[in-house]
Amino acid sequence: MTQLSGFEIDIQTKILRATFLKNMAFFQQHMPEIYQLYKEFEPKKVKLTFDSNGEVNIVTDGNLIYANSPKAESIKQVDAYFKKPQQFAASISRTGTLTYEHERQLTKFYDKRIENVGSEHSASLKATLEQLDFISLIGIGLGYHIEELVQRTKIKHLFIWEPDKEVFYCAMHTLDFQAIYSHCVDHSGEVTIQIGGNENQFVNKIKKLLKKNGAFNMSRLFMYRHYHSVATDNGFKTLTQLCYRLLSGFGFFEDEIMSISHTLTAVKHKFPLLKAPALFNNNLSEMPVFIIGNGPSLDLHLEFIKNNQENAIIFTCGTALKAVLDAGIIPDFHVEMERQAATYEWIDNVGHKDKLKMITILALNTVYSEIYSLFKDAYIVGKPRDGGMDFLYEYIDVSDYPGAYACNPTVSNAATAFVVRLGFKTMHLFGVDYGFKDETKHHASSSLHNQKDYHGYKERVASAFSVKGNFCEKVLTTQTLDMSRASLELLLEASPSVKCFNYSDGAFIQLTHPAKIESVEPFVKIINKSGSLATLLSNAFSSEIYGNKDFTKLFEQKLNIFKDIIGELCKSCRGEVKNRVELSLLFSKQYKYILQFDNTREGDVYFRFINGTLNYFQTEIMSNTFYFDDEKEQRSYINWALGLFEQHLDWLFEELKTYYNKPSKY
Repeated sequence: MTQLSGFEIDIQTKILRATFLKNMAFFQQHMPEIYQLYKEFEPKKVKLTFDSNGEVNIVTDGNLIYANSPKAESIKQVDAYFKKPQQFAASISRTGTLTYEHERQLTKFYDKRIENVGSEHSASLKATLEQLDFISLIGIGLGYHIEELVQRTKIKHLFIWEPDKEVFYCAMHTLDFQAIYSHCVDHSGEVTIQIGGNENQFVNKIKKLLKKNGAFNMSRLFMYRHYHSVATDNGFKTLTQLCYRLLSGFGFFEDEIMSISHTLTAVKHKFPLLKAPALFNNNLSEMPVFIIGNGPSLDLHLEFIKNNQENAIIFTCGTALKAVLDAGIIPDFHVEMERQAATYEWIDNVGHKDKLKMITILALNTVYSEIYSLFKDAYIVGKPRDGGMDFLYEYIDVSDYPGAYACNPTVSNAATAFVVRLGFKTMHLFGVDYGFKDETKHHASSSLHNQKDYHGYKERVASAFSVKGNFCEKVLTTQTLDMSRASLELLLEASPSVKCFNYSDGAFIQLTHPAKIESVEPFVKIINKSGSLATLLSNAFSSEIYGNKDFTKLFEQKLNIFKDIIGELCKSCRGEVKNRVELSLLFSKQYKYILQFDNTREGDVYFRFINGTLNYFQTEIMSNTFYFDDEKEQRSYINWALGLFEQHLDWLFEELKTYYNKPSKY
């Protein structure tokens, strides 16, 4: 054991103080919020100390955080990490049917890699020594592991989350943040620091960083946990579970072509658009609203719904329509959100054509326009972050006609979002299962999904994992259903005045109240329901904003700018790229180029069209490069992939030019 003399302790203490002051100066210039946090900070539980070996250590509740030498432990930990790093490897799901052009092209990237190096390769399992594009580091301790990491490899984007403010305060005395910051900036990246907060805020911060820098940085998301605590363990677990959500929901260029086409058609027919909540009153706001999804537990509740159809306002969601009509229930509203022309086919196959003419359809602006003719009347709701609405917002005020929050990814999300936007205060969920107990019983029994002659027939739906059940320990679910559940939770979190009862025998949904129909107080008949709903629709929706503008012609005028933007991206794909590090730099430049159009009134539409395709194609290309450990093979693959991407970009512009004013061909 090495005992420090009083003189040595004094010297070491002054060095620690000098490092702290240097870091404070750095934070004052580059991260002023951290400077303000520690300007007059006094730790209470966690403090620096000199251990029995004479090394700087951290003590909390009388216990040292590092049992042995902090530096030696940190180096040993980094050694172990490079041998077997915790990482999320991005991959795009593939199905047997490739409907869209982007699906066919993305599959080619994968197939080419398999052809070259096979499906499994040791290079993909290691922490690359050439560059870590994105590493999320949970727990800072004294920071010695960070110093060791940047000495061993280049780090582009470093995200540090330290849940404990006092632990971070200790690290400010031992780690040179300016040096770490300069290292990342020199490699065209940045350092992001989050101090405090919970695991959800941690994951949301990563999502924001991907929005700022491009999703391809998550082709391999390296995750490093420095020490165990309740907060760091929860953060690590949450990030691991939710990584797939960070790489989804971007959409594709083809989606936006359909969106603009169907939006232009809806505008041409002057279907009324939903106003902002402040611009109308809902005199039925206290009345119960039934949201009817097509989950397997709907079978249990059809009789109850039928007996109360005069006592509640009923919204059916997508394919739940057939089960409801077959049961003799006429919903007040039917909700749709899908762009594809196939939506028309399945609604037409539902039958009950006379009953459809008694129902009002509420749909996102993206919906295939022909289906409106099947219903009594049609009203549209804006979809946020959508090419069609971004274009309309160049001519109408977004504050007067905002999109419906949390209306994706499934039609039940659209329905609940519409109900909240219309000002209703109480929702009752039936068949909104977001999961199933049996992979062969994934929808209500009378659903078209169970009919073999229907194009959407599914004998079995493969589950991805299990989640807590509403009335049982757990149910099976898919990534899409789980994202849908999370979206509803976000909606309810943003709408604290809305009460939501969940009768569905599926996944547990936070902020809802699990309930059995046997315990429900009798509902009272709604007086003059149809007349009151007609008044609500008249007040809440308007077509006056369209005026006499020829929106189709106005969009046509934007095609030349689309051509120029896509041309710039194509040009950037033509230069020789030597390795994955150069590819990362190229992708950063491409993404920053389109990011300049985001959040600008006349530029949003360009960003929206290109963003999804760029994110997915960059991510897929980058993800496959990790499987090559031979430099020549990797270089050959990269340049082949960029050439294929350029061809697809050219194809996209021709597709836009041909189909922006035509209904969906899918």
